[in-house]
Amino acid sequence: MKHKRPFVKARLAAALALFAGGVSLGGSAWAECEFRFDPFLTNATGSPNPVFKWLGHPCAQPEAGVSERTESGNTTIINTPEGQHAAVDPFANPPGSNFLMTVYENLRDYENREMPNTMPSVPGNPYNLHDGPVLTESIDKRSPDDDLDMIIDKIEAAAKKGHGRVSQKLIKFGIDILEGNPINRAYSGMPMLHYKGPVNVTPVIPEYDADGNLVGGNADINIFYWGQHIEADAMFIDPSAVQEVPWDITYKVHILHNGMEDFSPMISYVNRFINPKGIEVTGPPHASMDETFFPMLDEGTKYTIKLKQSKGKYFNLIYHWGWRIHPPRVQAIENALKKAGPDGWNYVQWERSAFCEGGANDVDCDPENNPDDKAYAIAQIGDLSPAKRMYNLFKSMLDDDDDDSHDGKHKRGWKKWKKWKKWKKYGHRKPHGDLAKTAKKLRAAYNDWRDRTKLPAGVEADPDATLTLLQVNNTFYGSRQGLSGEGSGMGPGSFKGTANGSAHDWNIRPYNFKVTVYNGDHFQHFYRNVDFGGSRGWENQFQFTDPTTLQGPQPVIPPGHPADEDPFNNPSNTIAGHDNVFPINRGGTEEFLQPSPRNLTDPVNGLPQLGSGCFFTFGRNYLWPNAGALSGLIPVPPVADDGTPGMHKVDITYNYEPSRRLRLYQFDPLHHGVAIYSLH
Repeated sequence: MKHKRPFVKARLAAALALFAGGVSLGGSAWAECEFRFDPFLTNATGSPNPVFKWLGHPCAQPEAGVSERTESGNTTIINTPEGQHAAVDPFANPPGSNFLMTVYENLRDYENREMPNTMPSVPGNPYNLHDGPVLTESIDKRSPDDDLDMIIDKIEAAAKKGHGRVSQKLIKFGIDILEGNPINRAYSGMPMLHYKGPVNVTPVIPEYDADGNLVGGNADINIFYWGQHIEADAMFIDPSAVQEVPWDITYKVHILHNGMEDFSPMISYVNRFINPKGIEVTGPPHASMDETFFPMLDEGTKYTIKLKQSKGKYFNLIYHWGWRIHPPRVQAIENALKKAGPDGWNYVQWERSAFCEGGANDVDCDPENNPDDKAYAIAQIGDLSPAKRMYNLFKSMLDDDDDDSHDGKHKRGWKKWKKWKKWKKYGHRKPHGDLAKTAKKLRAAYNDWRDRTKLPAGVEADPDATLTLLQVNNTFYGSRQGLSGEGSGMGPGSFKGTANGSAHDWNIRPYNFKVTVYNGDHFQHFYRNVDFGGSRGWENQFQFTDPTTLQGPQPVIPPGHPADEDPFNNPSNTIAGHDNVFPINRGGTEEFLQPSPRNLTDPVNGLPQLGSGCFFTFGRNYLWPNAGALSGLIPVPPVADDGTPGMHKVDITYNYEPSRRLRLYQFDPLHHGVAIYSLH
């Protein structure tokens, strides 16, 4: 059967007509579900018999196919399949040929079975997946940024006074923040050293009706926003108990200092089908969607929000985007049951293989509560990590007199300051070496840690690459070279120079992207590159959010602030966006960041008016892997014994147009968490 597809020009004209009228996007399906031959699944299952499946929006979009892959030395060369949509520049001719008109129905799988809770927003109910109202509670807004800055301020002050008196309690507080030990803060227990993955597994707790029938389940997730960070107390969700029923996630979203955001968890679902042997199995990626796009704009507030999920068997992973500062504000939670690699390890086993001395099958490994396991896990994090650099410096300041780890310089420094020994009994510590030098190193490590949009000390960008990435501490740091453009000029874009975190050159096929990936950790990392709707298409379920139509005040930089005098050459701008004034995303079209774009008569549950400045919210999009998945994993070797980071290069040619919302997404698939770096 022939796949139904109206002419691109007609679709584009209809969409542009909607834009001109300033109304919400929506309409009938651009392609109906049809039962037809699927060459991708036929090849994937190795069946000599043709596999027929239901395809066409809102069933699965036709698959893009497997990218061509070749190896040349330390470089993996990827050539993606040709895009199924016409070659139309979506930025010069918005929304582009890969935009799908909204279908207000749940998704359907390969067998034409409805997937519950996959329609995030409908007319009359923009928050269709909310299960009850959003609740708020006041919390301590101090963030790890604030507290580490305070600690280093005091160390710097002690160094300037010349006596070197530093409180042991203060240094221990810094270590507790980095290790994620219990402290008197809202973010207590959240480590800045990302070593707790083996135990950060949240199960979905099953729920039963009065007759004992399984009807659902719930998973509780604590998540924290501040600065460039999103951190959660879960790296994995185990949906074992709810494979055949819908379930919920109850989020407790903590907005700390500089953490205002539109909460937009993007769920990703896989397809399911009956194979030629009559067994139901997991298929390739199906679709992703923002489950909500909800303003959480009050610092020092915990928002509790329950969101409906589809059946557990479809669950792939969830991305928590920070569109206001992106990259790098993003965090992912994976399905703990997923497997990868020749040994068939699930994703939790992969995390154990990196952080547990007993390897992938060490089920007793507990780096959170076992001191030996914790020490081993933290040692696996490389010293190029800014967080590990701070940690090592703090630990060196707590060494005991007879500790063999003292070097001669530290011992000489103690003799020099012996007259201050009396301060020890009052809780002050002896200086180690030159306290001024230690303070300077701490400040440099701190500044590197809070800005993931540049490479930290010790790593140089590859001049031949579009982008250079460093994987360390289960985190991605990215370089700024090869990124161009002046922004759109909308909203606070007038304060923008060259955009950071954007691939503005890519508007139309083909586009060549070269990434050099370094690994600073003591275990193997991996690289994957995924498309969100460019090749297979995307919808917008929420609202039209063109910031040029917004009336009202614009954010203003306060008079006298360094950015006010010279916003393009501001020496104090150590992190993207002048976050100490208001959060600015330097990375794309999401530039209007007025903190009150919604209905002010109901600041918690008000109906949406305009979003945070993104030209579109992400409704549903049909994702597909470009590299590091169907064509095989792409490993990046660990740091060498002499401290030289491991390295691998990936050269990708994209043969389709990007979606308006996000050009490309890259991450470590087997140690995901915050090891993500997307480009708009």
